[in-house]
This record gives sequence, C-alpha cells and structure tokens, in this order.
Amino acid sequence: MARAELAETSAVSSRSPAKAEYPVREYIGSMAQELAEMARWDGDEVLAGLLETVALRAESPRP
Repeated sequence: MARAELAETSAVSSRSPAKAEYPVREYIGSMAQELAEMARWDGDEVLAGLLETVALRAESPRP
C-alpha cells in the first residue's frame, strides 16, 4: 500500500461517528425502565420509582 493510501485509510478509521448516530439517551431510558421493572419484581418500590424518574429524565430534552 502506498504511503498516501495508508495515510488516507488511517484518517478515515480514526474519525469518530457523530454523536447523533448513537441514541445514548434512548438507551439509558430503556435500560432504566427495564431495571425499574426488575426492582419492582424484587419488591423494591423505592428503587423502582427512582429508576422510573431516571427513565423520564432521559426522555426529556437536554438542559
């Protein structure tokens, strides 16, 4: 591989994808909701409520 091709390949692979490509807040909200259900199943309503609050916060717009 020529030096220019190698440099171009390295530049492309070192770029990170745009943040919009990763639905981080959606993932956090979904995971928090799942964990809330698990906490409720285990009998911990307080923890379930806290996790549901996290899920709601993750669904709201960023501050």
